[in-house]
Amino acid sequence: MDYKNLFDFKGKKVLVTGGTGTLGAEFACAFAECGADVVISGRDLQRAEEVLKRCRPYGNTYEFIKYDLSDASMIAEMVKQTSVVLGGIDILCNHAGFSIRKPAAECTEEDWDRLIGIDLKAPFFIACEAAKIMKDNKWGRIINTASVSSARGHKNLSIYASAKGGISQMTKVLANEWAAEGITVNAVAPGYVPSAQTSDLINDEMKKKELLAKIPLGRFGKPEEIAAAVLFLASPGGSYITGQTIYIEGGRLID
Repeated sequence: MDYKNLFDFKGKKVLVTGGTGTLGAEFACAFAECGADVVISGRDLQRAEEVLKRCRPYGNTYEFIKYDLSDASMIAEMVKQTSVVLGGIDILCNHAGFSIRKPAAECTEEDWDRLIGIDLKAPFFIACEAAKIMKDNKWGRIINTASVSSARGHKNLSIYASAKGGISQMTKVLANEWAAEGITVNAVAPGYVPSAQTSDLINDEMKKKELLAKIPLGRFGKPEEIAAAVLFLASPGGSYITGQTIYIEGGRLID
């Protein structure tokens, strides 16, 4: 194993869904810096251009495909477009999603269907479509995004936690099914990282203090710390790891 160049992804073709969000953008830029060709998918064209601007100095192929996760009929076409642009797909960062924060008794059927559709159904079918392409080369890396919320009973996150728990279990099953095809499937489960999704908690001083008191390392995570774990799982260093959910949460689950 070439330890010195462990994160050399030159020639690798990467799809990052949700690539316009805080973490997705960091994943895309991390792979770009390490030499990969990258396609990001999402809905925000302006934000996508900002991400691509960060990637372009590294000199490879970077493109944006506009895609609405709530429309499952678009999945196969989005993955196909990515494969055409890149000439295949080696690595999938299956990241796109969102959360609904409200008491369980106030959640509607519409809330359930929308969140499960975007956070669990879409990632499942995206992984399946990408795996079809990876199987041709007998090699692939799929990194899903779970959450620390799936391992805790956080209030007001009942649907989100259910979806992310599903992601962790889905990761195990897909890893088992596709191992013989040379495809590893893992998940990263971030703790609290400053983003649009967590801003209502982190920007409230009282809530922030309460959250930090529960994190042994005493601080929130950084996007690059999550991205580093994603890179590792896609690298030769992670080649014997599959079916695992890696929690990156500052020790939140220790207690």
